[in-house]
Amino acid sequence: MQRYLISYEFTDGEDQEEGGEMLINWYESGGPQNRPENYEVHSWIFMVQNGIGHSVVSADSLETIWKQWHPWRRLMDINIQPCLDLDETVSLFKKQKMNTRMD
Repeated sequence: MQRYLISYEFTDGEDQEEGGEMLINWYESGGPQNRPENYEVHSWIFMVQNGIGHSVVSADSLETIWKQWHPWRRLMDINIQPCLDLDETVSLFKKQKMNTRMD
């Protein structure tokens, strides 16, 4: 599975209020426990004061991510980018360094 950074921002206060209601309903109906096996949340942070949040997830595809985030798409701008954790980043730089030495 690939790791992704999901950044999101509500378009306005009304959308944030509606999104908050949706989040409560999702959470109270077992939302986190109902995630598919091919979607794992590593971290989630939301800054209520400015309507911006970030999540780091692992998923088997962008399609899996969009299935999870689909209900909120109309309320916020969502940006999804592949990312690495610290161990993966160090490993990548080591590989690049080794390849540079071989050239």
